[in-house]
Amino acid sequence: MTRFVLFFVAIIFLVSIVSLYLLPTSGDIIHEKESPYQTIYISEANGIRRMHVGSLLDRSSAMDLNDPYRHVYEYTGMMMLVSGYVDAPKKILVVGLGGGTVTRTLRMIYPDAEITNVEFDPEIVAMARQYFGYAEDAKMKLVVEDARRWLRRTTEQFDVILLDAYHGGYIPFHLTTREFLEIVRERLSPGGVVCSNTWTNQALADRESATYHAVFGGFHHYIGKWSTNRIIVAAPSNLPSPEEVRSRIVELEVARKPERLDLKGMFDNLFESNPTWPASTKILTDDHAPVNLLKDEK
Repeated sequence: MTRFVLFFVAIIFLVSIVSLYLLPTSGDIIHEKESPYQTIYISEANGIRRMHVGSLLDRSSAMDLNDPYRHVYEYTGMMMLVSGYVDAPKKILVVGLGGGTVTRTLRMIYPDAEITNVEFDPEIVAMARQYFGYAEDAKMKLVVEDARRWLRRTTEQFDVILLDAYHGGYIPFHLTTREFLEIVRERLSPGGVVCSNTWTNQALADRESATYHAVFGGFHHYIGKWSTNRIIVAAPSNLPSPEEVRSRIVELEVARKPERLDLKGMFDNLFESNPTWPASTKILTDDHAPVNLLKDEK
């Protein structure tokens, strides 16, 4: 009887986890829009509103309607670990808007920072405004343009650059290459860091690791426990030690108490030291960056 109860509880748990990732039904879709680049869907079920870009399989962004600061997806919370690498950044750049979850949390943690969002699809911006509460203000700027083209042209420098641009379930190839990351490096202020949302898929992760190392040298990474996301943090100068990062996170949590975030817990559980990859791994370049193929390679 005890084994039956445990089995039943296990089944209920698995069903609840799987249900989080099931495709929305037609009744869940509350908006559908064709942009010049892709189809954008907004779904809503069980108090969670989601943005799907290109396909219903895609889950670009999500918001708990009853608790907007809760991170429905693990990776958005993981990206906030970048706060352990900088002290009170004045200028932050976010590449890829989605529903604005990353931006919303950054504004909560750093209310005095100037945040610039770069998003290439104007319909995503419209959906973020209409369904996820995104809005610009005196310290919240928006650029609707391809991020690489804009970064190449601007002369601004940023204390933090967060890369979270996806299209069709993978990062657009021209935002993964050595040439792109060299542009990013030039746009970092002294002491600045880049934080990138990537995948744990081995074939792609090795190529990304080799590419980040070629541009920045050593880097830190965090591996998701409930997702296939990997967060990379890199900088042109030496990164602080893991102990220093953890200490800064603890100080931030004491001073600012970032709502609905357990940064120290995430650091302790998700930080992985000394990332490695085969010495023969080729870096991603503008001439060869098949990220869509590498992401699905076993």
